[in-house]
Amino acid sequence: MVNILANGAPEAVHLGSAPAPEALPERGALARAYQRVMEMIGWLARAVLFVVLVGELCLILVEVSQRIFFGHSFLWAEEISRLALLTIAFIGGALAYRSHQHTTVALVTDALSAPLRRMVMAMIDVTILMIAAVAFLAATDLLQINAQSIMPMLQWNLGLTVVPFIAGMLLIGLFAIERLLIVHRLVPVVQAAIAAGIIGGIVYTMSLIPEIRLETGSALVAMLVVFFAIILLGLPVAFAMLLGSILFLLATDLAPTVAVAQNTIDGSGHFILLTLPFFIWAGMIMEKGGISRRLVGLAMALVGHFRGGLLQVVIMTTYLVSGVSGSKIADVVAVGSVMRDELERKGYHPKDGAAVLSASAAMSETIPPSIAMLVLGSVVPVSIGAMFIAGLLPAAVLALILMALVYVMAVRNPTIHVEKASRAVVVEATLGAILPLLMPAILVVGIKFGLATPTEVSSVAVLYGILLCALVYRSIGWGSFIKIAVECAITSGMVLFIIAAAGSFAWIMAAGNLPQHLVTLLHAAGDNRYLFLAGSILILIVVGSLLEGLPALIILGPILYPMATQLGIDGVHYAMVLLLSMGVGIFMPPLGIGFYVACSVMGTSVEQTSKAILPYLLALLFGILAVSAVPFFSLALLHVFGR
Repeated sequence: MVNILANGAPEAVHLGSAPAPEALPERGALARAYQRVMEMIGWLARAVLFVVLVGELCLILVEVSQRIFFGHSFLWAEEISRLALLTIAFIGGALAYRSHQHTTVALVTDALSAPLRRMVMAMIDVTILMIAAVAFLAATDLLQINAQSIMPMLQWNLGLTVVPFIAGMLLIGLFAIERLLIVHRLVPVVQAAIAAGIIGGIVYTMSLIPEIRLETGSALVAMLVVFFAIILLGLPVAFAMLLGSILFLLATDLAPTVAVAQNTIDGSGHFILLTLPFFIWAGMIMEKGGISRRLVGLAMALVGHFRGGLLQVVIMTTYLVSGVSGSKIADVVAVGSVMRDELERKGYHPKDGAAVLSASAAMSETIPPSIAMLVLGSVVPVSIGAMFIAGLLPAAVLALILMALVYVMAVRNPTIHVEKASRAVVVEATLGAILPLLMPAILVVGIKFGLATPTEVSSVAVLYGILLCALVYRSIGWGSFIKIAVECAITSGMVLFIIAAAGSFAWIMAAGNLPQHLVTLLHAAGDNRYLFLAGSILILIVVGSLLEGLPALIILGPILYPMATQLGIDGVHYAMVLLLSMGVGIFMPPLGIGFYVACSVMGTSVEQTSKAILPYLLALLFGILAVSAVPFFSLALLHVFGR
């Protein structure tokens, strides 16, 4: 158990990575001792996450049983769940920072000379240390404020809701010091500390002298410029949003920095967000239990004999696997790792496989249980159940467009022919995939017909996955269960940490009157709904590519959604447009993080795949325009099943 908890989640693929500690020259005895202490703290933090995640699952399952069999619920369950969410978000987010899982864009940094790159990378960790320190101090002030109130149901001190944030910032600070001691050389660290001290001193001085403070509009523009610049230099997106929020408040007299802590905590404390770690957990269990291979077998039997057969299989398998896992990056890894060798054996170039895999994952963003749907449903007034039903058809439209493109390209460039599967093989593959495909059916039916809330359904999905893989397929044991749970908690923590930081950043956007500026711009454009839809698609693709998708939804969703409804655009229809556009952004070169993951999984270069993916990006853009112009695609299933 020690080894399992120590390993945690695997390091994520990202755009530029810090060197691993073990690859560096031996450090002094003090640094090595500090690193050993951090290993122990990391192990304890993973143990806490495991207990919290499993305990929360048990609580929700008992809650469901109580309601079904005895007709009543625990009134205090939501308050316990909020504490669990905050613990996963901030402690899990801190562990994700230590294991380099936070999303970064380091294309600019990688192009720098070695000495300058070392200084910039040291500057990033110095900046994160300063962010953690400021947030920690702000949270201690918030703790004193909240300590004067109590929770309505549990009658516990409300200050407990701040404790996970304080613990997370403390861990991030300790892990940042570890990196500065172990990963970086002394000279770049000193240079970075001096530069950070000068910049921090200037900003702090501005906060003390009212005469040199910026107006709200000027501060917003300056903050956005700094925000995008530091992201391009490699600061993880979540920390860039926290830094932007802190700088804005220091440069203006709008509110004290305690508002950053409050809004960050509020950003990840919504009960509906509990579905996120549960769906991630269910997806990990099903995929590590060999489910993806069964779905690949079904797709191979159904479409493997078409022109461009194995690429058609990639598209269809991604559609099917997305109904099991809510994470598109997890879909890429699951499908790509299974299909890579088969594509190579049949003579397909890895760049073609990576291009189709990226496009397929972008296409599947509206297939339930999509994490993006859950996040969007938590920030705008649109039904998650309605999105779960509506999203199947738009994704199918884009999938058919991609399959048609693969077919046409295969006619022009003939590929290896695959024999059509016999009826017996099709039946066998279908039977093997029935149990995995029951899970998305349970999700949609349970939510749509009011049998359970999204959170309750997600907990049932985890239980279903455990029973299926442990008892039916016997593909996971106790050790695998612990490892998957810890990996899920850290991955969920990373995502929830981004959502929390985006909550604070979105509050800053609203405080800076950005929504009002956009409304004015819309009126100046003549209130044209089609122009608005086209603009929304462009904005979500660009910002989604830069911010890894979810922050783009959290920041822009509450701004754009009311404008869409004012123009008479159906809310569910507009949600589909936003989700698909964001999905394309995540997998669009040169910044989309999903694109780099696909290239890594398929073992090909970014340069080659960037050219190969262009036709598929154009096909996706055509499909999104078709979905946005024809609401029928988004609303047809809702009309069939009732809204």
